[in-house]
Order: sequence, then C-alpha cells, then structure tokens
Amino acid sequence: MALNLEGNENKTNPMMLGLLIIANNLAVDAIFVYTRKGDMASLLSRCRPDCPIFAFTPSTHVRRCLNLQWGLIPFRLDFSEDMESNLSRTFVLLKARGMVKPGDLVIAVSDMLQSIQVMKIP
Repeated sequence: MALNLEGNENKTNPMMLGLLIIANNLAVDAIFVYTRKGDMASLLSRCRPDCPIFAFTPSTHVRRCLNLQWGLIPFRLDFSEDMESNLSRTFVLLKARGMVKPGDLVIAVSDMLQSIQVMKIP
C-alpha cells in the first residue's frame, strides 16, 4: 500500500489518513461520503484513495463545488435523519446507474455523525 500524499503533508486530516489506510488495506470498491458542507469529501479527495469516492450532499452548490475535486463523484441527495435510510437510497441509486453491484465492499463515512462503517452492498 502506497500513500500518495506528495505535496499534501499539511493539508490532510489524520482521520482521512486513517480512512485511506483502512480503504486500501481492505481493498474496498468505493467510499461513500455523506456531507453537508463538503469538507470531509474534499479532505478525502486530497489523499487519493485507490477506489472511487461517491459524495452525497443535500446542497446543489456543494455538489457543484465537489465536482471540481479529484476523484469525487458527487450527488445531490436530501438526507433523512436515519442514516440507514440514506445508505439504502444511495445503494439503490448507484446500483441503478451500474456504479456499484451487490457484494461490493464499501466504506461509508459521515461528517454529520462522525462515523465510519464498512459494509457490503446488499
């Protein structure tokens, strides 16, 4: 596993570095980021993980800004209070677009709940 952080030593967050190590060691198929302001997705983008990063935000403005970040595939999604509901809706959305498939290993991270979950797509 190689960390590609050249030139980013002062710009990366320790939590994002930990997430990158987990993602690369587990060889996950994707990282899902649920973010209101886009900060977590932006920080993760700077770490250059080996898998795609899907960012979900309720803000059209944030989605547009994230579209300019390296390796991010942003979507606008109205969040519910129930994180499981958000996960289910994003699984359906990305499976319908052929971007993930059942059995794919993903990491879901949220700046709203400060949580990290590793799961397989149902």
